[in-house]
Amino acid sequence: MSETNAPIITFLTDFGLSDGYVAEMKAAVLRDCPSARLVDVTHLIAPQDVLAGSIALERAVRSFPAGTVHVAVVDPGVGSDRKLIVASVNGQTIFAPDNGLITWPFRLHADVATHELLWRPAETPSLTFHGRDIIAPAAALQASGSFDPAWLGRMDRPVLLDVDIARSLADARVLHIDHYGNVTTNVPAAMVSLTTRIKGVGAVGQTYADVPPGRALGLIGSSGLLEIAIRNGSAADRLGLQVGQNLHVY
Repeated sequence: MSETNAPIITFLTDFGLSDGYVAEMKAAVLRDCPSARLVDVTHLIAPQDVLAGSIALERAVRSFPAGTVHVAVVDPGVGSDRKLIVASVNGQTIFAPDNGLITWPFRLHADVATHELLWRPAETPSLTFHGRDIIAPAAALQASGSFDPAWLGRMDRPVLLDVDIARSLADARVLHIDHYGNVTTNVPAAMVSLTTRIKGVGAVGQTYADVPPGRALGLIGSSGLLEIAIRNGSAADRLGLQVGQNLHVY
């Protein structure tokens, strides 16, 4: 198989970079799909932060081509009775724990189909590392064309976190805070105009350069959502904003 036709498998976890856990998952993939192109989305999701993982996962789904297989493991409930999920969205496939990781792709895409992953390896998997022993091998089987649809079970509705796109400006809340301290809200660009204001911030601009260094502004970020930023600074720290906090946008 030529490199251009080789399947793409991405990895998104909260494993960090100091241990060998990511490499173990990649090894599990390469045993069954040695031609795969492996892409790291991020392994620096804060430990057990399912919402941040879900947001990063949706951005990956929006960016990668059809046929991509995503391995997403932020799994504080590993070893419990939580299910494993296989989701089809945007022509791609996601393998993940059914703990809310699918939330943001599910909210933002209309073509999501979800099933329970019933497949298990012949050898008993570790109770503490389903990412390596179940999720990654199953993703490899999907990417290699060896996945049997009989390994999928019915799932009426996946576990979803209590977050959604704002239906009005009154529903505005903090959704995510990135590495720079930029604050992403749940307000879509379609609700925002040049007259929109954010309490404590002011008007909405177009780029960071619209204000002097150290000044706050609102703008539509690359996610297509209203963001709050401070040029050359952290809006989250300066304004004391936290994920889940309600905002006064008008």
